[in-house]
Amino acid sequence: MRSSLFLYSVFAFAYALLLASASASVPPRGGFPPNFVCNNRTRGPDLEKQQQAALADFAHLYVDLQDVQTAFDRWVPGEYIQHNPNAGQGRDAAIAFLTAGFADPQVTSTNKTVFGGQGFGAVHFKLSVNPQTVFAVVDYFRFQGTCIVEHWDVLQQIFGNETNPIAFF
Repeated sequence: MRSSLFLYSVFAFAYALLLASASASVPPRGGFPPNFVCNNRTRGPDLEKQQQAALADFAHLYVDLQDVQTAFDRWVPGEYIQHNPNAGQGRDAAIAFLTAGFADPQVTSTNKTVFGGQGFGAVHFKLSVNPQTVFAVVDYFRFQGTCIVEHWDVLQQIFGNETNPIAFF
């Protein structure tokens, strides 16, 4: 049950990864330096492009590297509204929950797709809790400037016997 709860909530926290020290060895994505922090007052004609770059970096940290702490430190520095019914409110609750879930070496994530626009973004990926428990996940985020401030998620279990072989990805 705890594993299922983690899977369901993993997108609610969209996301991120373990130690800030681990991020120093990771090449920056989108031209962001390792100690970069978003700006909730960012405006201008290229804001949408900046938000897309922010989401791509957040997803890389969170989904690919499972470095929740760095992802949240960079892209969720303040207010974080959570719509997942199984997760606590706020940034600290998300970090604690996701970090604990990713601590299990059987938890893996693959097949990531990132897209967004008009102040929102989504990350779609495959989350395996163990070889028998696999989910298709979509994390949906709202931006304020270049910061992620709100989250929704959707999970669908993959059983492996679906009629449509490309149903999820």
